[in-house]
Amino acid sequence: MKSKNKSEWILMVHLLPPKPTNLRVRIWRKLNNLGAVAIKNSVYVLPFNEKTHEDFEWLRQEIETAGGEANIFRAESIEGTADAEIINIFRRERDKDFFKVAAEFDALAGAVKEQKQNNHLTAERIKNYETELGKLHSELERIKAVDFFVASVQKTAVASFKRAQKILRVNFDSSRKVSPASGANFLSRSDYQGKRWVTRLNMHIDRLASAWLIKRFIDERPKFYFVVESEKVTGAIHFDMFEAEFTHAGEDCTFETLLNRFGLTDNAALREIAEIVHDIDLKDGKFNRLEAVGLDATIRGLSKLLRDDRKLLAQCGFIFDGLYEQFSANIESPIKQSNAEGERND
Repeated sequence: MKSKNKSEWILMVHLLPPKPTNLRVRIWRKLNNLGAVAIKNSVYVLPFNEKTHEDFEWLRQEIETAGGEANIFRAESIEGTADAEIINIFRRERDKDFFKVAAEFDALAGAVKEQKQNNHLTAERIKNYETELGKLHSELERIKAVDFFVASVQKTAVASFKRAQKILRVNFDSSRKVSPASGANFLSRSDYQGKRWVTRLNMHIDRLASAWLIKRFIDERPKFYFVVESEKVTGAIHFDMFEAEFTHAGEDCTFETLLNRFGLTDNAALREIAEIVHDIDLKDGKFNRLEAVGLDATIRGLSKLLRDDRKLLAQCGFIFDGLYEQFSANIESPIKQSNAEGERND
């Protein structure tokens, strides 16, 4: 958040009342979450922009509501402190945050390796580690969002996250592998070509993602129909409806059911999308995917704008195509990088 010429700052000076006793800790945590740093007692600073100004305004309102005092100032310079010195303070604070979260990623990766070596790494433990990884990733993204001057340890923390993610993915994939015998139970996609696929009107995430999956990976010539909940279409295949051929099964949403029934779970990019769809549709926080909030808001916005299921499906198809390409690229990159490193070592 550097300006082209000179830095511009926004400062908050506050005075807190003695009660409630937890107010001081609460305000300190919020200042820390905003990325603000203290340059003097009760004087906090952020690089100026519309968002940081708004953040301080909301905090001032909270302080004054609690009986305290707060003033906000905008300044091009701070007396007695050079811009470079302030920037270094920001970087040091973010380095501490990045060091801490990197250590937690490394500890998680170490725990997974140790459990694997001792043959104690069960599928349930992998799921628990995935949940913990998601929480740590959320914390990493929060720190990155307030790393206004690109602290040097940010790359270290990101690398630690990717290592932990890779270790978990490898073990998660191993735990989900099916034997050739169980694979015989998969439905044949050749039996589902040119079919009529029926789902409920007013589509949202699970039905939209499932329809995209059907069109791109199952049926090359699908015909989609949209009906009220209780309506059935003779000779058609129903999905994400009551008593449908493909719908929620156990803890899985319809998208996950389709992946499982058609043997598509070996596609890592589709599993990434499945986790996001699951979190949005079932709202159980199982995978804690950061993309869920943004995708949910985007699709809800499009549904209000278009108000036509067929048009909505067409537009959302591009979104899912983009997600699939991005996840595919992310999955391929570490493999290519590993191969390149192996060639260099040779």
